[in-house]
Amino acid sequence: MNTKRFDSRLIVGLILFGFMVAVAISAPLIARNDPLAIDFGRQFLPPSSEHWFGTAKLGFDIFSRVVYAARYDLLIAVSAVSLSILIGHPIGLIVGYKGGWLDSITMRGLDIIQAFPAFVLAIGVLSALGEGVFNVILVVGIVGVPTFVRLVRAQVRSLREHAYVEAGRAVGNSRIRIMLRYIAPGTIGTVATQAAISCGWAIMLTAALGFIGLGVPLPEPEWGAMISEGVQEMVVGGRWWISVFPGMAIAITVFSLSLIGESVADLVEPTRRKSR
Repeated sequence: MNTKRFDSRLIVGLILFGFMVAVAISAPLIARNDPLAIDFGRQFLPPSSEHWFGTAKLGFDIFSRVVYAARYDLLIAVSAVSLSILIGHPIGLIVGYKGGWLDSITMRGLDIIQAFPAFVLAIGVLSALGEGVFNVILVVGIVGVPTFVRLVRAQVRSLREHAYVEAGRAVGNSRIRIMLRYIAPGTIGTVATQAAISCGWAIMLTAALGFIGLGVPLPEPEWGAMISEGVQEMVVGGRWWISVFPGMAIAITVFSLSLIGESVADLVEPTRRKSR
């Protein structure tokens, strides 16, 4: 029963996330209108057969913008998490294996970084760097580094005491070889689990930055900026469609990644399934 539940969650998550990825890739084929086309004669039109998700203040076709925004948000999330892993995994591997003063200094440095809320830290750094997709990827990626450092470090501290690692030391393997051949493979499952969860977190952080105007520069479509654009219209004019549809896109994507992350976690840690 538990295996079936695990499989169904993973399948649903992969289908939903695969759908969003397919939308992003085929955006030029799916979008019915230019996402940047301004048409003052079609402002604030409700959803219809001509404009499936309605139109916004400048006559932007919301459906086209939601579709094209998937490209930006997914690109930023995947790239940022990849950057976090690229930086955080080696650091966690080294400090977890060596321990001692290097471990203490590294962890105290991470404590200082994580003393600031991630969103506030991202705002500060992005305000200094300026808008742009590359800068958003850089900021979101750096903010996510401490999570992977701590995760890999904890895993390595457990794995380094296993018998097969001791056997590797006994036959004369160097520290680098032991870390890369004996320990690093054991961290892959945990990192993969966190990567799926972190992608959802990165999408939400990107949307939050876009909401306050520090994300992808206008008029390029981005889910958070689109929600921000429609909030006032929804409250004052009852034009709900401007914010609801990009919000739904965020919800579907984050939900799918959450399902994938939980399913992979059950696969990596069988004790989780047994405890349910």
